[in-house]
Amino acid sequence: MLIHRLDLDVAIYRNRVQLTHLPTHTFVDQRAEYAFSTDDSLVAHGRFLEDTMVRAIRQIVATGGFSLRDPIAHVVRCDGELTDEERAMIESALRETGMKNVVFELGD
Repeated sequence: MLIHRLDLDVAIYRNRVQLTHLPTHTFVDQRAEYAFSTDDSLVAHGRFLEDTMVRAIRQIVATGGFSLRDPIAHVVRCDGELTDEERAMIESALRETGMKNVVFELGD
């Protein structure tokens, strides 16, 4: 069995996250069980975003063959532009899920 590094592309939408692991063509579209977005903010509740991320990551890891050494998340898409506070909450939520590195690649 081939072991892959946990290297994820992350897209964040209103009360939904999408994770992609390109080497294995694994894609997860996870709706939030607890709303992390409000009318005014994409990420208003960091803990609820973290909960949604954990549920999505579990689905990817459950397919097997992943190393959890130095996992990395690339935030590649979001609904609208992020405030500094939203970026901080996203980074914190991803780090709390176990991501060692968080990279924002939003093209802004």
